[in-house]
Amino acid sequence: MHELLIEFVGLVAPWIEAIGIAVVMWGALEGLFGLMVRAKAVLMRESGIVPISHIRIAIGEKTALGLDFFLAGDIIQTIIVPSWESLAMLGGIVVIRTVIAFFLNKDLRELSEK
Repeated sequence: MHELLIEFVGLVAPWIEAIGIAVVMWGALEGLFGLMVRAKAVLMRESGIVPISHIRIAIGEKTALGLDFFLAGDIIQTIIVPSWESLAMLGGIVVIRTVIAFFLNKDLRELSEK
């Protein structure tokens, strides 16, 4: 049973991380599209130009969600090889991603309050 669980986790974890990559790419593409629409509106001197803060919020939300998927994938992979080295590496990753997520969420709150 334990071996079956290890195989299952080995198959699932990369897919969870792939979802994280897809979410981050979605945010990047959405931001790029928003920037192109904004640039076109500025060049054509149109009204109703999308503020940069809206574009940053869209990118930031997807980046934060993507980081959550990456973290979930790392936690699940640690189940496969629970050595002290993998736990230390996971701890470092958790700290780095927590700091990034904290400041990203702080920026998102500030942008949404404007």
